Order: sequence, then structure tokens, then C-alpha cells
Amino acid sequence: MNRVVMIFTVLALMLSVLVGLSVDAVGFCQAKGECNMEKKFGNIELGGTFGGYEIVNLPATKLPQDVASAVGVVNSTPLLGATYNPIWYVGKQTVNGVNHIFVAEDIRATKNKDVSIVGLVINVPPGENAFNGEGAKVVRIIESEELAPEVQAAFADAEKHLIGVSYKPVLYIGSQVVRGANHYIVCEAKGIYPGAQPYAAVICLNIFEGKASVVGIAPISPGEKENLCGYSFTW
Repeated sequence: MNRVVMIFTVLALMLSVLVGLSVDAVGFCQAKGECNMEKKFGNIELGGTFGGYEIVNLPATKLPQDVASAVGVVNSTPLLGATYNPIWYVGKQTVNGVNHIFVAEDIRATKNKDVSIVGLVINVPPGENAFNGEGAKVVRIIESEELAPEVQAAFADAEKHLIGVSYKPVLYIGSQVVRGANHYIVCEAKGIYPGAQPYAAVICLNIFEGKASVVGIAPISPGEKENLCGYSFTW
């Protein structure tokens, strides 16, 4: 009997160590932003355009060399009519080379250099010089992503209670099951006063039993960290 008790005690200790290591590993990779988040962004279920991407989650100040080169090639393209200033490098996708998706400033080549916040997809075709961004081109500019009817209606209702700033949905990140569901939406935010410049922000919208409320708003500022509805974003 004592031998059986000893065996079970040893097994229990081994299990507790393994569980502890697993928890520590998860906490470490979340803190370092190095987890495999192909299907999840932290504990957020991806949706919309983001659903097809492997999440990278890097601030624009820390773009990998190949990605920075691709942006440089695009911005040097003659007659493009705009330049693009990445704010947040969201993810990548293998499609005829590699697609890179950003939240970016779209700066138009107009007299006033009009600025808007967009989702930007740049494709780099396969080839020996892909690392240098050879052949990089803009394949999609997302000015507004269609939200699911329930989320769109909830967003419109909740925005009525936000004072001093207007918000236009640009990209849908995904949802998180909590008390109801939190929906994360990248928006173009703009102060309601003359001369206001747009900026990027993420809104956390909660929908519970048919009622909508904005739980949090986090401006996207490269190099900053924001905790939004329980998830830490690194812009």
C-alpha cells in the first residue's frame, strides 16, 4: 500500500511540474509576442480579412528588412498617386509570393496631402531578389471592411455615445467570448473640429443580450503597448 501511495505521489508531483511549465511557457510567449497565432490573436478569434493571415504583430518601427524593402519599393513607384506610411505590421500570407498586411496612413499626392487610415496589402512575388522587395506592389487598399450585420448595427448604435471623435471601421480583427462577445475593430478616428488629422485606433465593442457598448479604445501608436479588453497589443 505504501508503495502504491508513493507512486501516485511521484506522478502527482511530475504532473504539477509539467502543468507549471506549460503555464509559464504560455505566459512567456504571450509576454514576448512570439506565440504561434496563425488562428488566434492572443485569445481573440480572428475574422474578416485577418482570418487568412499568420499574425506577426510588429510595430512599424521594427519592420523586418525584407518587409521594409517592399514598402520602399512601393513608395518609389512612379505615378502611384500616394505614399503609404505603415503604422502596424499585422501579418503575412503565402499567396503567389507573400502578401503583407498593414494598418497604414494613405497620404495622397494632393495639394493638401490628404491623409486617411487604410488596411494595406502589399504583395512580393517569389524570386531571387524577393528579400530586396523586387516587384513589390499594392494589391489591396481597404478603406472600409464590411462588418457582420449585428456588429455593424451595434457599432452604429454605440458610436452615437462617443463624443468629440468620429470613428470609421476600417478592418475587423475578430471576437472574444466573454460576457456576451467583444469585437475588435480597427478604425479611422478623427476629432470633430477643423483641421483635425485622422489617426488609427482599435475599438473594443461588447455585445451582450442585444445591447452594445464600447468597452475600450486604444490609439495605435508605433512602439507603444496597450491593454484592451484583457489583451495586450504591441503596435
